[in-house]
Amino acid sequence: MAVLSGQSVCPIQGGIDNPNLTTDHWSFAWVNQFDPSPFGSEAQRTGQASLTTHWPVEANGRQLVGQRMRAHLDDWYYRIHINPQQLDLGNVVSTQTSPVYLWNSFLEPRTLSGITGLDEGIEVSGQPDPPLLFPALQELVWQLTVTPDGQPVLDTVIAWEFDNGRSAGLRVTANRIIAWTFVPDWGDGIRETLTAATDILQSESAVSQRRQLRLAPRRELSGPMYAEGRERQLLELSLFGWSDRIWSIPVWPDIQLLQVGVPAEVDFIPCSTAHLDFHAGGMAMLRGKDAFTSETVEVLDLLSDGLQLKRNTQLSWPTGSRLYPARAAQLLEEPTLTKLTDRLVEAEVRFLVVEACDWPEWLPTTLYRGRPVWDRRPDDTDDLAHASERLRSTFDTGLAQPLITDAARRPLQVFGQRHFDLGREARARVRSFIYGMRGRQKVVWVPTNMADLSLVAPASSVASTLDFENVGYTRFSNGRPGRRDIRIELWDGTVIMRRLLGGTELSADVERVALDAALGVDVQPHQVARISWMVLCRFAADTQEIEHMTDSEGVAVWATLFREERDDEF
Repeated sequence: MAVLSGQSVCPIQGGIDNPNLTTDHWSFAWVNQFDPSPFGSEAQRTGQASLTTHWPVEANGRQLVGQRMRAHLDDWYYRIHINPQQLDLGNVVSTQTSPVYLWNSFLEPRTLSGITGLDEGIEVSGQPDPPLLFPALQELVWQLTVTPDGQPVLDTVIAWEFDNGRSAGLRVTANRIIAWTFVPDWGDGIRETLTAATDILQSESAVSQRRQLRLAPRRELSGPMYAEGRERQLLELSLFGWSDRIWSIPVWPDIQLLQVGVPAEVDFIPCSTAHLDFHAGGMAMLRGKDAFTSETVEVLDLLSDGLQLKRNTQLSWPTGSRLYPARAAQLLEEPTLTKLTDRLVEAEVRFLVVEACDWPEWLPTTLYRGRPVWDRRPDDTDDLAHASERLRSTFDTGLAQPLITDAARRPLQVFGQRHFDLGREARARVRSFIYGMRGRQKVVWVPTNMADLSLVAPASSVASTLDFENVGYTRFSNGRPGRRDIRIELWDGTVIMRRLLGGTELSADVERVALDAALGVDVQPHQVARISWMVLCRFAADTQEIEHMTDSEGVAVWATLFREERDDEF
């Protein structure tokens, strides 16, 4: 027979010998289950007997091990929330105000005991001064105001301190910029200097490896300034107090006059933007008739018909007011003030732009042997340098004659060019070419723009040779690198570029050279404007200077030196 184990279950009502489970429970009022004594009664009804308890009751007790898990309550409550937690104001050129939101997520009120980190030029408003009772589960809004006054570089934490030791902090970073409102004297022009950085490793055979070190060239603006009367006083005091500060300087060559008035409290300035130094995230400056009337604004977006601003203008600007692109810059040296009269001074200022000056890169689209051709004819009104360099190595003991060796066994051509540019588009193209060359890294084919060879006989379209006046090509060059590529320019504008493979003297007056390919067109000697040598070159220096004789709609001058690079190794 099977044996079944079990237990008898008794109902909780009737017939149970347990005084705590009888109807005597109904003799007591509501039981507070949160009382330290379990099921302790708050009151006893009149005429009833007292209840005897046997709590706590423990049967087969054991210890449980566990941990408390985090919940939604822990993520949001019992702390002070602040929004935003970091505020990067960028370049502060005018008073900027931003809202700051604080939420007390404690279930009881807290007392704000103080606000710390308020340096010069930082103000907090919108709520009563501490101590302030902060209601539970409520949000309050403060207005944080940063002015251009104060330390030039702002990096601080503004903290709201509470009575229970809790705090909420807001980190504020900014560069305070002061507007340079003095206009230059255009008598000697404005000089713009672009300085790249290139690392060049050159072998004894003149083969080089070139590496760009800067993403964008450093940029300097310099020129003479005149200040008279009140402006002279303002200039002297500005330099005395803040000459080491970062300034917002106008890009003087890119000046334009407003064609329509701009009222106050608007966020758009109608103007020309093509080929000018405006850019999204940058600055622009409005200037009146004197240095005391100006406003620097921040550009949110660059449109074809104007500037979309980050913040509204503060002043109204009539038609004819000056508008410039502006850059953050610092004085490289203390200007020397030259006293002309007791009310007039002259100062030569030199600014270094301290922000990245990006500009579209451009190289010529005309290619020869896979490399761009810089075929722009230079201005010949001034004398231009044209020389050769050799990598000479000298061994001299001081006793015998020194031994001089040409390590590369070839000369490297160096010649100068000078260009006049008229109008914004042409000047912008020159700057783009300078950026495209990346200092001394990139190479282009550069013709000498001289009549180096003279054609003496007609050449057919299928001819593979040309007859030139005998100038010693066969004797001294005869297909050697540096003197084997030519550019033939015809009077009708046709340009033909070919490589010379070698030459032969036909007579004392004529020599014949072989071409790597036929000309493709019939050429008569009288059709030739000039035949020039072409040399593969880079810039001779990392520094390029543009002299702005007038504003961007006028004339600018750019002079440079090109230096030959070997092309026969690649």
